[in-house]
Amino acid sequence: MNYLFLAVASFLAVAVQMIAGNIFFAFGLLDIALIMAAWCAIYRSRVQALLFGSFTGLLMDAALGWPLGYNGFGLTLAVFVIGQSWDRFNTAEQPLMRFLILAAASLTNSLSMFLLFWIMQRTTSSIFIGSAILQALITSVAGVIFFIVLERYKRAHARKAH
Repeated sequence: MNYLFLAVASFLAVAVQMIAGNIFFAFGLLDIALIMAAWCAIYRSRVQALLFGSFTGLLMDAALGWPLGYNGFGLTLAVFVIGQSWDRFNTAEQPLMRFLILAAASLTNSLSMFLLFWIMQRTTSSIFIGSAILQALITSVAGVIFFIVLERYKRAHARKAH
């Protein structure tokens, strides 16, 4: 059942990102799949997060018409960075550290895709690096806000239960 939830969440993340990206430019730079994969790596199993990242990346490749594996590889590396960094650094109540970890993961994702394009001798745009940095900033800010809201909701819900 857990894997069915992850598959549905993966499909929804890709669908929402594609629809929202067509409506407003900034949503095209927001990497919803990375935020969902980070949630998976932090609050669920890291193995599930790696599977979520690779499956979501493959779905994104299929939706974009890219060769299969570019986004899957990049998102899997990004989830690995998040999973390894989140426990090693004190992220509790430190939005700056969370921002840096999410930004590093987003840049890892973008850089790995850029390197794959370069290795496979595919053409890339000259604005790729600039858009990767902008995407890292937007995704990191949205991710930090998401995790703050999620943790406050959990605390408030835990208080009501007692």
